[in-house]
Amino acid sequence: MTTLKTAAVLAALASSSISLLGASSGNAAVLSVGPSNAPYGAYQCADVRNGSLTNLTPIQAYDCHAGGNQQYQLIYTGGVGMTIYALGAQRCVDVTGAGKAAGTLVESYPCNGTVAQKWYYWQGELYNPNSGMCLDAGNIANGTQLRIEPCNVSKSSQNWQIK
Repeated sequence: MTTLKTAAVLAALASSSISLLGASSGNAAVLSVGPSNAPYGAYQCADVRNGSLTNLTPIQAYDCHAGGNQQYQLIYTGGVGMTIYALGAQRCVDVTGAGKAAGTLVESYPCNGTVAQKWYYWQGELYNPNSGMCLDAGNIANGTQLRIEPCNVSKSSQNWQIK
């Protein structure tokens, strides 16, 4: 992410638009992914596999149903971005081992405030500043584990909507 993009993200987060990204303890959002011109029902959602609280549980693309394992809280954590809480804030969206390589998998892990759990949302992309990569849903098929990949705004597998 360029310095200009980082500055724009921080400015957006600091402005009144923060209410679009942040969530109080009682609010939840669904993270859906897919082509920007797709009809309703063509999107997949970020889904904690089987709603499991087990460490390292994959976060996968799956048909949207807005169940508890597809609800997230996005909480701004200052100049370091936001944390994406899962399963009622019992887990966080985490890049495995704080990896930086393309293809590193994303999982549900106890919230610990590390760089593996920091994200920015910018123009549809969920960006992890530690790796310099974006959250990617691969082929967007049911069961595909999310991973980080080089950011590319034209890839539908990185076109995230917060609903």
